[in-house]
Amino acid sequence: MVERNMVNITITMSKEERKALKQIALDNDVTVSALIRLWLQEHQRDEVKK
Repeated sequence: MVERNMVNITITMSKEERKALKQIALDNDVTVSALIRLWLQEHQRDEVKK
């Protein structure tokens, strides 16, 4: 695995939201962390297009 300059964050969400997030990650065969990083990358690309 390539080392990255990673940091940890803490977020607050309901148990239902956590369950949904974990299911989406599972459905996409990625970790929750990877799913959030992918979302952020897509969001950043969308913002640049504006």
